[in-house]
Amino acid sequence: MAALTVRARRQKVFKAVFQTDLSQPTPLLSSSEPGQPFGGPSPVAVNASVRGRRSLANDEGVSDQVRWDRAWHTVTSRIELPSSVAVEDSFGTLPPQSQDGDATFYEALPLVLDPGANVPRATHTEDILLWHARQVRQHFVHHVLPLLAACAGLTDTSQVVASTINTLAAAHRQYLNGLLLIVRGIPDESAAEVATSTFRRDLHAVIGNSWTQGLINALNPALRRLLRTILSTGRRFNGRHAVEDPNAVASRDELLSLLESLQKVGLAGDKFQVLFAELMDHCMREFIQTAYAGVWDAPESLDTNSGSPMPGCVAHLCDWVENQYGRLAVEVFSRLGGQVEWADVEQWREIAIGRLAKLRINELFDIVLHWPETRGGLDDLGYSVTTPQRRLELTDTFSAALQHRLLHPGRSTLEILQTYISMIRTFHALDHSKVLLDRVVHALQLYLCQREDAIRIVVTGLLANPKGDDALEAKTKLVELAVVINEASQQQRTAVDQEDLDWDDMNWVPDPVDAGVNYKRPKNEDVVGTLIGALGSHDIFIKEFQLIIAERLLSKQPGFQQEIKVLGLLKKRFGESALQNCDVMVKDIQDSRRVDAVLRRNIHGPQLPDAPGLSYHSKILSRLFWPNLAKETFKVPPPVAEIQAQYEAGFEKLKSSRKLGWLDNLGSAKVSLELEDRTVEIECKTYEAAVIYEFQDDGEVGNSGRQQRTFEQIWQSLMIDEDALELALRFWVSKKVLKDIGNQTYVVIERLEAEGSGEAGDDVSADEVGGATGSMSPKKAKAMDPKEIERRTVYWQFILGMLTNSAPAMPLGQIAMMMKMLIADGCSWSNDELQEFLGEKIAAGELELAGGKYRLLKK
Repeated sequence: MAALTVRARRQKVFKAVFQTDLSQPTPLLSSSEPGQPFGGPSPVAVNASVRGRRSLANDEGVSDQVRWDRAWHTVTSRIELPSSVAVEDSFGTLPPQSQDGDATFYEALPLVLDPGANVPRATHTEDILLWHARQVRQHFVHHVLPLLAACAGLTDTSQVVASTINTLAAAHRQYLNGLLLIVRGIPDESAAEVATSTFRRDLHAVIGNSWTQGLINALNPALRRLLRTILSTGRRFNGRHAVEDPNAVASRDELLSLLESLQKVGLAGDKFQVLFAELMDHCMREFIQTAYAGVWDAPESLDTNSGSPMPGCVAHLCDWVENQYGRLAVEVFSRLGGQVEWADVEQWREIAIGRLAKLRINELFDIVLHWPETRGGLDDLGYSVTTPQRRLELTDTFSAALQHRLLHPGRSTLEILQTYISMIRTFHALDHSKVLLDRVVHALQLYLCQREDAIRIVVTGLLANPKGDDALEAKTKLVELAVVINEASQQQRTAVDQEDLDWDDMNWVPDPVDAGVNYKRPKNEDVVGTLIGALGSHDIFIKEFQLIIAERLLSKQPGFQQEIKVLGLLKKRFGESALQNCDVMVKDIQDSRRVDAVLRRNIHGPQLPDAPGLSYHSKILSRLFWPNLAKETFKVPPPVAEIQAQYEAGFEKLKSSRKLGWLDNLGSAKVSLELEDRTVEIECKTYEAAVIYEFQDDGEVGNSGRQQRTFEQIWQSLMIDEDALELALRFWVSKKVLKDIGNQTYVVIERLEAEGSGEAGDDVSADEVGGATGSMSPKKAKAMDPKEIERRTVYWQFILGMLTNSAPAMPLGQIAMMMKMLIADGCSWSNDELQEFLGEKIAAGELELAGGKYRLLKK
């Protein structure tokens, strides 16, 4: 019932617009006398017709109504449309203009067109133009629409458009033929033109609402192909004004010819204009994406309106909109009867610039990563992102990209900090007010505070060599900070407590409308200050700086010019008192060289360089001003202890009321080992030197006739930490000085040739050192297959990520648990195999074991 009701309503609406009660041509009367039948002619009338037809105008005694009826029959019979239509003959052939009965038609036509003047007493008349329009509508619905549906069902899309146009053109010829016959009887030319234009308009309206989906599907790709060629949407912008596609002229002619055909048959109405506008809009989007995506180095050009420099991509886009996009729109709409104004072109230009801004907003993260090579893309953003709405869209989009692409455990802290530096510089170039940077940086700052190594990486970067060409240093250190802090603007920076609003600044501008409540305008980009402020309080940064500069001052590098320079710049930023301890530390190192020279001269005399024996140097530190340095006690060799005693006595004479406390584990030693077939000279840590000193020839030899010691013997002799002793023994095994013969017993390798001819697996390389017991794994003793090598590489990268991003130190059990939980395929190693692998990395100098926890070796 509901379906029937809807159908009835649709028919009612259709009848209200298109009248279906169309009158048919009336038959001729046999006689004008009352009571005669309304049918075929009488025999008298037949004889009369044979002798010659009488003129309708000369029928005397015939009433006006009968005359009008006979005229109506003559005219409607002539212009009546065929009752059937076939695809082959396309509505049949038009009747010839000189067919029999033309005189009668033209005599009847004035009566039908103007019954009021010619048959004033006729009571029932109709409008012949309206009657013809109604029969055209019915004929179109019943005969033409099925043909159009058949055309739309063709497999070849090019034939769909051609067949549809040909079918409608044939219908036009048939419909306009009857109209032309009618308007010939209208004496007033203006009235005839009005009638013709009205009929055409109504006919085009009917055809315009008869679009089929098949026609749309066929016309869409054809128009898209022509528009892409005319507008050159598939070409990438190379910094110059692009040359027009060589096929553009032919495609333009083809498009305009197609438009004329569609316009003639009535298919260029509102639906076509909507379709064309959608395709033009799509072409603009495609052109912007294809031409400018990733193009960030376009040169600037002058704006013809204002004379100010315009970014290269923006200038090229404006030129494209005005000279290609707008030109095509003018040509098309002029053929459709429309008009394009300059205001429309300006609006299209603004839309295009807005879409370019959208593209650059989505590319902003990549622009930041590749700064400063992407300066052109940032200029496009600065020119186009001018409203608060677009600024908000920029910050929201960038924050989402930042969260998705950077702030996750897969990114190292160094990468995050490098991106942050690029963000500071990029956003300062984009927005000097720093409002945009403040909106996007909070999540990054919070994430950096959770990375324990962030401050150390920043401080290490500040102390790096800004002019170094070491590629490895550039990959492992934040060298960008060293370059920034050595710039002239940083050298001239005033103290932090002197920064305030400059009342004499002639370039002052008001705060942005989207600035926060506590907004304070920055004077420059201040990369170092912004980065330090993101890491937490200044006290934490200064404390970490003291620890790192202490390590560098205790190293063996010859000079500390970079450290002194950075210290001076940080004192300008944080004040003299905040870094007083660092000043004392630097002074201690400088004084230590002088004191050490005096003590060595008093102890050994002037012939020390040429005399055999021990050469000893020391650095004397002020205990209250240096950070708490790790102190691991062990028994040093007797010659070293003797020198230390002489140092203490000499120092107490030189510095009264002051005593020395030795930090033996922080030193280094140069060791020369005389073996049977070689001499080994190596620089090592002090506890490693103490361990190898225990293997001196004292008469105690093993079964093999070589010096040997057990782990327990060395530990009892040196009273050293077990982890340190284990690392020292691994070190000498890796250098092929010692060999583990089992049961934690080590012997000296006097001759390498003898070791090479021994049992298989005795010649252990640095990559084959075993785990805690020092024994080799049979699995590692033989060559590894490619799958095992790949597995070890993957596991090592995972361990590096854990010790870098999650925690700086982890015990063996925690590393194994996280590997089994987080690696996609799980960890196939047992704890012993993992411990053996970590032992190899310790021997290779990439890890260290302290307090039962593994951590990356500080370099």
